[in-house]
Amino acid sequence: GLSAAAVLADRGARVTLLEREAYLGGKCGAWTVDVDGTPQVVDHGFHAFFRHYYNLRGLCERVGVAKHFVGIDSYTILRRDRSRIVIRDGETTPLLNLLDLARTGVYSVRDLLFSNRLHKLDPFLRYDEAETFARWDGVSYEQFCREADLPRDLQVVFNTFARAFFSEGDRLSVAALVRAFHFYYLSNDAGLLYDYLDDDYEAAFASPFRAWLEARGVTLRVGAGVEALVPEGDRWRVGEETFDHVVLASDVKGTRAIVAGSPALAAAHPEFAARMARQRNGQRYAILRLWMDREVGDDLPVFAITDRVRLLDAVTFTHRVVPAAREWAAKHRGAVYELHSYAVPDDIPGEALRDAMLKEFEHFFPALQGASVRGEYLHVRDDFAAYHVNLHADRARVETGVPGLHLAGDWLRLPFPATLLEAACASGMLAANAILDACGARQEPLYAVPARGVLAR
Repeated sequence: GLSAAAVLADRGARVTLLEREAYLGGKCGAWTVDVDGTPQVVDHGFHAFFRHYYNLRGLCERVGVAKHFVGIDSYTILRRDRSRIVIRDGETTPLLNLLDLARTGVYSVRDLLFSNRLHKLDPFLRYDEAETFARWDGVSYEQFCREADLPRDLQVVFNTFARAFFSEGDRLSVAALVRAFHFYYLSNDAGLLYDYLDDDYEAAFASPFRAWLEARGVTLRVGAGVEALVPEGDRWRVGEETFDHVVLASDVKGTRAIVAGSPALAAAHPEFAARMARQRNGQRYAILRLWMDREVGDDLPVFAITDRVRLLDAVTFTHRVVPAAREWAAKHRGAVYELHSYAVPDDIPGEALRDAMLKEFEHFFPALQGASVRGEYLHVRDDFAAYHVNLHADRARVETGVPGLHLAGDWLRLPFPATLLEAACASGMLAANAILDACGARQEPLYAVPARGVLAR
């Protein structure tokens, strides 16, 4: 939504941005909670701004967010026995980076060359949207791993890509994983390292966007939820206002609900309404922020991935990122941690989540056993899209087939490989371009990684 508004406002369009929440930024937004009697800013969790997020990074430079970027020095995975896989700056050229990965010890080139495993990895080098999803969208990641018999550490690395889709392996489409591996590793020479923001998302992300948009005349209304869209001739009524074009940039659940609550839209465009009703969200994800009286992990990067035992996928050492958390930690001689579970198993009830995540945290960091929790905030949602088996063909696109209505979000099927933050930004730009094109105006350029794998036909 922000990227669509930014592109259109910069070209002179009159833009009104309606936001249901009390904060801007969607999953890059932040809000304040009370912790131990003091206000603390929390958010949806740590975000990595990878260096091949060309469109997002260009927009961040334009609006003033990029000045908050700080580079991470290693991509670190904690094995279940607490030993580490560490990937630092190395060879970044596609294919050569795959061979260079062997230096970390996650696999042996000899082991792959002289076994059937190399053939099993062939689809990752031959990504092509049509062929990959036709062949692999009905195969689960769990099934693929059983048949491929990957070396243990290589499978752990693959798991980190799989987790980007907020679902467990028994339902995740292998085709979605192949696309992710292509997008992040085999289609660009930027490497696996990335940047993160040096402050909370209100200070470092939402505030610069807000100031930049308001300077260009954008009307921002937070706490302004949309229940329905009503077509009125060639215009749209949203609440008490009418607009020439609508970019519906909510998450998959919100978009589904708005379309379901728009009977006039459904009556005029039943095929679109039916497709939107079929869009699916993924499993629950959980973020647990902890203010504790003990510090660990000072020899790790600010964000570390864990080979989950049951629940814990990653840890952010928030007191090393956010100034307010750093001040709290210094004052209380403690630390602030953020625990991530990207796909909460269905059989773990909500009331058991906090204790289960903390127990697993202590497994990876035994020095925390017996530490006191001075404050906590648990955030559980299920509003990411499902990338489960056999869903790709029916996935919605930016183009809706409905005149004047466009979609944007990280859950859409785009005409080039992109995921997460980059997909959200690019989809907003594509929606803005559709409006510019309808007005007879020049479209904005977008940049993407190659559409196909290095060995694709």
